Amino acid sequence: MSIRYSVAIDRGNDGRFADVIDQDVLDLRWRLGLRRAYDSMADISWARITVRNPRGAFSPERNRLDSGMRVRIQSDDGDQVRSHFTGVISHVEPDAGEFGRKQALIHLRDIQPWLEESPARVALQVDVTADQVIRALLEGAVIRRAVIADFCLIDVSGYNMIDHARIFPPEQLTLRLERGKTRFAYVGDWWREGASIREAIGEIVSSERGRFYVDRQGALVFLNRHYTLARKILAAQFADDMSGLSYSYGDQRLNRLTLLMRPREIGPRASLLWQLQGTLRLEQRSELPLTLRLMDEQSQPVGLLEFERLVSRFQRNPENRGYTVSEGVAVEVTRLGMTSVDIRLINRRRRAVYLTLLQLYGTPLYRRDPLEIVESDGEGQYLYGLKQFTLDLPALSDIATARAFAAYEVARRKHPRGHIHSLRLDAREQGSVALSATLFDRIRVSESHTGHQARDYFIIGEEHHVGDGGAQHELEWTLEPADSSRFVIVDDSRIDDPAEALAPY
Repeated sequence: MSIRYSVAIDRGNDGRFADVIDQDVLDLRWRLGLRRAYDSMADISWARITVRNPRGAFSPERNRLDSGMRVRIQSDDGDQVRSHFTGVISHVEPDAGEFGRKQALIHLRDIQPWLEESPARVALQVDVTADQVIRALLEGAVIRRAVIADFCLIDVSGYNMIDHARIFPPEQLTLRLERGKTRFAYVGDWWREGASIREAIGEIVSSERGRFYVDRQGALVFLNRHYTLARKILAAQFADDMSGLSYSYGDQRLNRLTLLMRPREIGPRASLLWQLQGTLRLEQRSELPLTLRLMDEQSQPVGLLEFERLVSRFQRNPENRGYTVSEGVAVEVTRLGMTSVDIRLINRRRRAVYLTLLQLYGTPLYRRDPLEIVESDGEGQYLYGLKQFTLDLPALSDIATARAFAAYEVARRKHPRGHIHSLRLDAREQGSVALSATLFDRIRVSESHTGHQARDYFIIGEEHHVGDGGAQHELEWTLEPADSSRFVIVDDSRIDDPAEALAPY
């Protein structure tokens, strides 16, 4: 099968990927998706492109090749052009020396490292679904936008236009977010100030039992927990025609699950949530930004369910007997966070003043000690031995939902089964299937030697290696068993089938 691979760089930052570098590419490797079966959060996608660099075209100090520039990997089999990876340049490693190989290694990542660096700073979320929380978090992310050409960036050479200035639109990311199935009473009251957006998304997705990943086009995707149960369409079938697989029997079983959930308690209105200890000097004609972090007696975060007021007092002298100052000074609230409040102290006077009183009042939300919901299969423990796991779902506060989650997890994994962890293919032998099947497509696999027959899986990770000038394309899929064939799906299953059970999900 004839396949042509193409690598293009968006040097113009306009989304056109006009700089095609196919003639210089020596080797391609990339990976997307989740690392293990039953994970909720995908790994950071990566790619490594080895290129010829005889004249320094890929030496960033000689020719512009900035971090953040987007790069796209595609294939063309004569019938269809497919994108396989869309990411940004993380860093470049050119070989040094006039007598070396004169090659360069271009490292790509998806945008998740930026989410890992961006703090999770949104107001407390009340009665929301996972997709709503994810969207709110991403709105506050510090992201290098996909297209920055023709937009105004103040003080940045080449973008600091005056006439015909364009302002960035509010939507900065491509999102594909399914609606979450669980409504969470409270979200965010456990995130400390150091929590990142990526960490926060991981916790809310895990609490939904959904999936979050970056797809081949660079879009951020959230799948709710029903996606893999309801998706029945097969993307491909394999019967002893794969180049290899990783198989084991019994290692994925689970017969005792402890699920941690945390009940909440709403405190009294107009509670004192924070107060200044000591005295704070504010210099003349100055402003001072501060973050007030709300903590309880055990130094645990306290959620700000409702902000009521700030009480402050400025004085000429640090002693309480000094004159009170009211003109030319102020305390402004600049942000209401989940467990913190950002303020700005303002002194417009010609002499320093002292803040001797600052108190914050509101309605607190307390997280109590975790409850343990335990689901176990006694028969399986005695037949096969104990295999246990603890699952912490921080956004979950409903006992009925927690019990349903625990029952489902044990029901689908309590019996020893054969499990294909990964499947290896030669893209040139498998044709368009190997190029088109991607994350969370469903496949069916049969393998005679192990006796593993007609079992369905979802692709949850894909790793590719294209070498020898494109003559070689090896790929490996990470797989997760598909479970919908063992549970009743309303309007889809046969209720009288003894092999199916009601899914408490």
